[in-house]
Amino acid sequence: MLVTVLMENSTPSSRLAARHGLSLWVELADGRHVLFDMGPDDGFLANAHVLEVDVTSADLAVLSHGHYDHGGGLRAFLAACAKAGRDVPVYVRDHAFEEHVSGTPARHHDIGLDPGLATDPHVHVVGEKRELGGGLVLFSTERRSHPAARSNKRLLMRDEDDALVPDTFAHEQSLLVKEGGRRILVSGCSHGGILNLMDAAEQVAGAPLDAVVAGFHLMDPSGGAVEDAELTRALARELAARGTSYYTFHCTGTDAFSILRDELGERVRYLHVGSRADV
Repeated sequence: MLVTVLMENSTPSSRLAARHGLSLWVELADGRHVLFDMGPDDGFLANAHVLEVDVTSADLAVLSHGHYDHGGGLRAFLAACAKAGRDVPVYVRDHAFEEHVSGTPARHHDIGLDPGLATDPHVHVVGEKRELGGGLVLFSTERRSHPAARSNKRLLMRDEDDALVPDTFAHEQSLLVKEGGRRILVSGCSHGGILNLMDAAEQVAGAPLDAVVAGFHLMDPSGGAVEDAELTRALARELAARGTSYYTFHCTGTDAFSILRDELGERVRYLHVGSRADV
């Protein structure tokens, strides 16, 4: 499986744009292509053009959760597909188009998706698990055996009583890829906690994971905070105890990555805009 980063927070190239957000182009061994997330705006399309990636050739697209930095480019993607005469299904978890904000009940800002796109015929709302065929499985989990990152505390949603409450991340989904005897987890921000998602993925796969491609949400860009160093080290030790390789980006943050690197060495790699990884 080959992963190309179309959008991320940083880039070493002057030819590519960086934004706070994520978009991945996934090339499977059987020749299929998956667009995983679409960044905060249409910038991922410009980067894709520079990288000679035709995103409208995707066999399917996935939005990992209902935050703008992963799905703000959805309208641009749908328009590009329409112009190219392509009919690409976009899989979105139910609850993704509900209101999501960051901050406190007294002071917050919208970070949700454009609700007007929820009824687009190319957008397919799925539940807790969806088999996509050919070794691809979308799944969600409420498992919380391991603690999630503290930066989640600033993420809120509006409930049925019109009050802002902590986000439960029922709108988050991850992709399990099974190919060539390998099992690979692809996740956006891992708001439910990367270890919880790995446990759930291994339960779905029926075997340990070989690789994880994911953000770990160890920083909070809105609040300007990063995860406690000792907690990050504890997470790194748990990740190191598993026989898995890790590819990370975006919400992990470079401060946390340096700690992960201390524990995991070459088993963890940070991907920027334009990075290509043979996973």
